[in-house]
Amino acid sequence: MSNLAKRCIFAFTAMPIVAFILWFGDYTRIALILFLCIVATYEWAKMVSNVYADKAKFISIFSPICAAALTMPWFGIEYRIYMFPVLAAVILLYISIAFAFVDVKNLFPWLALHISAPLYLGLWGGMSITLFEPGQGWEQCAKFMVVMTTLWACDSAAYFAGRFLGKHKFSPQISPKKTWEGAIGGTLFSIFWFWIWTRTGFGYTVFDIPFSSTVVLAFIISFAGQLGDLFISALKRWSGIKDSGEIFPGHGGVLDRADSYYLAAPIATILLFYLPT
Repeated sequence: MSNLAKRCIFAFTAMPIVAFILWFGDYTRIALILFLCIVATYEWAKMVSNVYADKAKFISIFSPICAAALTMPWFGIEYRIYMFPVLAAVILLYISIAFAFVDVKNLFPWLALHISAPLYLGLWGGMSITLFEPGQGWEQCAKFMVVMTTLWACDSAAYFAGRFLGKHKFSPQISPKKTWEGAIGGTLFSIFWFWIWTRTGFGYTVFDIPFSSTVVLAFIISFAGQLGDLFISALKRWSGIKDSGEIFPGHGGVLDRADSYYLAAPIATILLFYLPT
């Protein structure tokens, strides 16, 4: 079976399932995000372990712990009491694991890379959950969907703009196919897409955001998304791995599919709450 056939079969199978999970309710959404946190951090740990041989792939459990700590305000829990002790405990546990299993020559690079995983991916998970509103239905997913679809629009437009207009390489050492023309085209289309969503809501929620705020937010989302994409690409190239995983047949791993979302989601969450409406 060709790779394209695998991708199509998986997409047509997975999309209805994911759509139902997002529509159904609070706990199915949280379970989905935390599951993706676990898998993504396992993939991250696998890549680091490919360079610094160790026995620490099991650390993937700590990203959803950090994500859960960040979602405490969503449940009405005072996060200041619990969040920092949880994060401190996770960091101390990583340091203990490093002293027990990691060669002293690799100790500090290992710590830097592994501790960044639960902070980077856990922050993504926690902020993603806070984008949802409580309750069943699509309207409760509006903020999450506008960020996701803006990133998809940026990626798609960047691909076509780069393919037909691209002449100047964006970052040839990390991602040789990316071009400045593609990056600019993706950014411009994401601004247009975000503006359409904020004005129509596609039948669900209309965001009452001024045009200037729309441009700023869409630009930052697309810019952060492209930086996140390059960051994961650099991590894969550094570790000598083409695909971060195989959980999605024909598509690779969670880090492969959602690379642009990890950095964009926390930034978008903060801006959606604080931009003038």
